[in-house]
Amino acid sequence: MGTNGKFLIFSTIATVALVPLLVLPAMVGVLVDYAQMSDSLAGWSASVHSFAGAVIGLFFSLKIHRTNLRQVALFGLSAAFVADVISGFTAGASVPFFAARMAAGFGLGAAYVVSLAAFARYEGFERGFGIFVTLQFIVSGLGLYVIPVYSDVLGVQGMFFLFAGLDLLALCLFRFLPGVHSQTNPDETTGGELKILVTFVALAGIVGFALFEAANNAQFTYIERFAVDIGLTEHQIGISLLIASLVGIPGAFCIVIVGQRFGIMPPLVLGIGVAVVGLSILINATSYTTYFVGSCFMGFSWAFCLPFIETLLASIDRKGSVIAAGSSLATLGGAMGPGLAALVVTGGNYKAVFILSIGLFLVTIVALFLSNRAIRISQ
Repeated sequence: MGTNGKFLIFSTIATVALVPLLVLPAMVGVLVDYAQMSDSLAGWSASVHSFAGAVIGLFFSLKIHRTNLRQVALFGLSAAFVADVISGFTAGASVPFFAARMAAGFGLGAAYVVSLAAFARYEGFERGFGIFVTLQFIVSGLGLYVIPVYSDVLGVQGMFFLFAGLDLLALCLFRFLPGVHSQTNPDETTGGELKILVTFVALAGIVGFALFEAANNAQFTYIERFAVDIGLTEHQIGISLLIASLVGIPGAFCIVIVGQRFGIMPPLVLGIGVAVVGLSILINATSYTTYFVGSCFMGFSWAFCLPFIETLLASIDRKGSVIAAGSSLATLGGAMGPGLAALVVTGGNYKAVFILSIGLFLVTIVALFLSNRAIRISQ
């Protein structure tokens, strides 16, 4: 199988592992409307899931050089399948439901981190990350349309059984992941994972990735609820979120076409600037048109920036320790995002969530700039 075929398989596994986050606002909406959960509790259930994924991912990032990626994916996806099925039967403000979401987070977090580490072990990994982000935004767009529009048919059980079905799909592909030994470059960074991860260049990049995901997931958690608050219909919301995700596809594919021709920072400054503009539009949105435009800006920005951030981290260690740790801490950032948003959304103050995201984006660009500058100095 060619490298692009392997990248597509790695992308499929990683995308399945991210599905609960890719459809986050729709999932929150279903939990609020059909499981009688409050906005805050629904947001915290997503945070519990993401936090568990971050913890297990960080654990594997510290031993990724010696990890059998294939076996980890097998056990992780199997655990996630069982946990998603249990979630369908226990959904609500109950201990079993939160325990099941934590278990799903552990399983999917493990599968996610090993699939991302696999990219870094092959030449042209920036192309692989572009394929991955393109696929995840296709899936996100479809999910954000299907779940809200057909929520009456799916209900809570149908949604979680859909997640479980995708876990089974990924289980059919786990054998294509590398084992312990895999293709690497002879000039790759050597030394223990921890030694690499505590360098300034790695820490700054990892923190930047975590803040980027916190900013995006904070606004993403309540963007569907905000639309309901300004009077949009379920169909309008579904169409807006679908197209916003699909708009991200050409953004993600940019790196596949141009590679790193323009470097890392100029595209990242452009992409995060687009996000700030999009959030500013949403803060002042009062109609379907302004909500639609603001959502599309956010979808493009998220997809455009991700491959460049992942390429930055993968270039630091070709065995995958930095991208593994970065994706794990980014998952933690994703977990913090809904939690932070839940703190400021009291009383339905959704605009405060968008202002919070703008602040996080500004700190993100500073951290990524410092990491990229350190790479250039060390070369």
